[in-house]
Amino acid sequence: PISGDNSERQKEQIVRQLEREASEASKQKQKQQQSSSDQGHLDEQQKEQQGETSSSSSSWLQGQPYATSNLLKSAAFGGCIGSITGAVFGFMDSMRTASDSAVLKKASNVAKSKYLLQGTSRSGALFGVFFGGFQVVKYGVRVIADPGQVGEIGIATAVSMGAMMSRPALRPSMPYGGMLIAMDAFSIGLREMDKQ
Repeated sequence: PISGDNSERQKEQIVRQLEREASEASKQKQKQQQSSSDQGHLDEQQKEQQGETSSSSSSWLQGQPYATSNLLKSAAFGGCIGSITGAVFGFMDSMRTASDSAVLKKASNVAKSKYLLQGTSRSGALFGVFFGGFQVVKYGVRVIADPGQVGEIGIATAVSMGAMMSRPALRPSMPYGGMLIAMDAFSIGLREMDKQ
């Protein structure tokens, strides 16, 4: 008997394998159409060299086929969600700091507002870049190796959190980054449960 997690992983691998095969079949069909239209221009030796070059250059890619539109969608999704969530985190942190600071308590409302706006925009930009990068790395892992959702999230988390940890000024934001990644993983888990 196969456990539920194992069967879901196998189903996911089968679906992704079928997607790869369908993509390869459409690429082959396009190559055949192109070669039939260019038949008068290329001799057989040139065609063989082109086939060898294209197959050897993509042989290291074992994942899903690359599409720039999917990469841009991943980056845009991560940037939007990260910016919105980061702005909320930044606003909450700025409010807490403003209420605890003796200097800001004595400052004017304009100065407090400016401080809140700076904290909100800084945090929104930081988490937009962070989560956009996380989504791009996750897509890159899917294209290169396609280890499944858990593997993609694990590798992208290691890369993204490692980048954040490398900068001492960003280390205090790591719990928020972890929460953002956990929300993404939770969302993916719910979608997978709905498919069952």
